[in-house]
Amino acid sequence: MSSAVRQMPCPDCGSPVQPDREQLCPRCGYPLMFLRQPAEDDARAVPRLPNERDDGTGMVPPVGRTDTRRFPASTYGAQPSTPGQVQCRRCGYGNEPARIRCERCGDELRQARPRAVQLGPPIQQPRARRSSWGWLIALIILAALSVLILLATLVWVYLLS
Repeated sequence: MSSAVRQMPCPDCGSPVQPDREQLCPRCGYPLMFLRQPAEDDARAVPRLPNERDDGTGMVPPVGRTDTRRFPASTYGAQPSTPGQVQCRRCGYGNEPARIRCERCGDELRQARPRAVQLGPPIQQPRARRSSWGWLIALIILAALSVLILLATLVWVYLLS
C-alpha cells in the first residue's frame, strides 16, 4: 500500500474524509469501515480443524473433515451436565434450562413456539343493571325547561299587550 493518504467524499454529506484513517465522518458521523481498502498483507482466516494444514487459498475443501454435530458427545469430550441442566439429545451437552437450542450444536432442546391452547366457550358476564336515576334526572331537567319556556312566553305576551 502506498504511503499517500487516500481522501474521498463522504457518501452521506460529501465532505472530504480519509476512510483508511478515520472511523466516522467528522461532519455527519457516517461509518467509513466499508470504504477502507484491505491491507495487502491481510491474511483472511479460513475456519479449519486443529492440526489441519491450510492450503493458503481456502478454495480446496479439507480432506477427511467431519461434522462433529452428528456424533455423540463422547467423540469430542462432553461437558458433564450438572443438576438442573437440560442435556442435548444430539451431542449430550448440558444446557441451561431456559435455552431453546443447544449451545454447542444448535439442536432444538424444546419447542420454540408454544402449542396453541384450546380455550373453552366465553364466560357470559351478567349484564349490569342500569339505574333509573339517569332517566329521572333527564325528566326533571326537561320539566324545568318546559316551565321556563312557559314563563318566558307569558312574560313576553304580557309585555306586548
